[in-house]
Amino acid sequence: MQTTCWRHAALGAMVVAIPALALAQAPKPSGDAAITEMQQQQRANPATPAVPSQNREGARADARDADWVDTRQWLTQARESAAQGNLGSANEFLERAATRMMNRSVEATRATVPMYDLRLRHITLAREAVQRRDGAEAIRQIDLALTTG
Repeated sequence: MQTTCWRHAALGAMVVAIPALALAQAPKPSGDAAITEMQQQQRANPATPAVPSQNREGARADARDADWVDTRQWLTQARESAAQGNLGSANEFLERAATRMMNRSVEATRATVPMYDLRLRHITLAREAVQRRDGAEAIRQIDLALTTG
């Protein structure tokens, strides 16, 4: 008899909890999964991010890496991706272009001086536009980076 009461109590709790859980789930965001992950990661700032879509974009870019040697080619590929609406890939290529620019050798006395480059600034602004899902502004900033360099 006592186990029947517990079962009824558990069943009653589930009946109340299931509709509440269904209402509590956030709607799935639309758009590029890699960009959505970046935005969620920036809001949550987890210690170990789980970013499978960003990893997928990185793997795609790695597959093409052997043919590319400079920042200009990364920017060109980022522009093409943004023009096609693939903002996740565009972001990946922009990150690679920025990293390629920042990997530099300097004298030890200048090691603590931050790098400032107008082209790098345009790449940063393009990445910010991609994160806002503003493809037109991203393309404009990429074009400025290409003409500056």
